[in-house]
Amino acid sequence: MLQERSKMPKDEQLLKSKKITDTITSLEEWKKADTVFTYIDMGAEVKTKDLIRLAWSEGKRVCVPIAKKNRLMYFVEITDFENLKKTKLGVSEPDLTQDFEVVPKKDDLFIVPGSVFDESKNRCGYGGGFYDTYGEKYGLDNTVGVCYDFQLLKSIPVEEFDRKLKMIVTEKRIVK
Repeated sequence: MLQERSKMPKDEQLLKSKKITDTITSLEEWKKADTVFTYIDMGAEVKTKDLIRLAWSEGKRVCVPIAKKNRLMYFVEITDFENLKKTKLGVSEPDLTQDFEVVPKKDDLFIVPGSVFDESKNRCGYGGGFYDTYGEKYGLDNTVGVCYDFQLLKSIPVEEFDRKLKMIVTEKRIVK
């Protein structure tokens, strides 16, 4: 699936990402959220920078993840795209310690990436278990998986620690 995604032309990624952004920002969950927790895209992932800019323009806080060893992930607020550093894996992250962690509240919105999803709102990430561990720790319910429509299958294998999403948004549909 990741190979297929990486073959997608950049202009197609941008067009589909814009449709996904437009759908997310029309959701009631978006409108209620004071804070949006999201990732900063890399490679062929669904693009999130326009979504982040829209959140800022609407006065929302934006928090992005910092991943460490042993499935430790925490989110910190960003107010611009300056001072981001690339990790060994190529992920752009702020250079902030866990002292700056923003803890999620009930109505905060979580935008979640992944490699493949299914119509039962299951997600397969990239193998680290970071989002599942984080979601379990904070009891996240307001989670929105984002992917290109071809990444959304009828069914995928799941394991006991995998957490279902509240919904999945592609450029063609919403699965709730």
